[in-house]
Amino acid sequence: MITGVKITLILLVSTTISSLLLGTVIAIMRVSRIKVLRAFGTLYVEIFRNIPGLFWLLFFYFVFPDLLPPGLAIKLNTYTYYPVVAGIVGLTVDNASYVSDILRSGRLAIPHGQREAAISTGLGRVQQYIHVLLPQMFRAALPPLGTRMVHNFKNTSLCMAITAPEITWATQQIESLTFRGIEATAVATLFYILLAGVMVSIIITLEKVLKIDISSISHSETAS
Repeated sequence: MITGVKITLILLVSTTISSLLLGTVIAIMRVSRIKVLRAFGTLYVEIFRNIPGLFWLLFFYFVFPDLLPPGLAIKLNTYTYYPVVAGIVGLTVDNASYVSDILRSGRLAIPHGQREAAISTGLGRVQQYIHVLLPQMFRAALPPLGTRMVHNFKNTSLCMAITAPEITWATQQIESLTFRGIEATAVATLFYILLAGVMVSIIITLEKVLKIDISSISHSETAS
């Protein structure tokens, strides 16, 4: 059970960071003035958002190694923690599509004058995003982004389908070997509730610290 908790935390932290980075890149591409980048970003979202996350876990675990040279495929299939790696990749590409949608909404909520002001100060395209646009994007998107990350945490349980030894898989193993499924399930349930509660508390605290008015964000998104 302890190993299951550790693997679940590894999946959560890894996929949260990686999907946030990838989702940010895709969101920027989707609002780009370059048609090729915008088309690629839109295509990515449409593909990964409209196919169940479980499919991507199964794809990267069962199919992806077969697409590689035989030697590399054998190394992946014999790597002890490949189910965890496949889980991280599958959850990342799935969650990133939703993250990009949320951040794109945050970008569209920013008044055009903000970017014009950044341009007038002589900031380049990259500097505009780093110093002006990205901070406001994340601030505007924090409430739905936080909710999405909690959902991603719950999706880590899907990794049991590819034998990643996270807490749901560990619970099943304990029940099979010791027939103490009630106790194991109770512990796993408590773990999910507590960690999700901690994540929600952090999000609420950040909203208060940043003084985010959800109603005003919703109104600005509707207006845009």
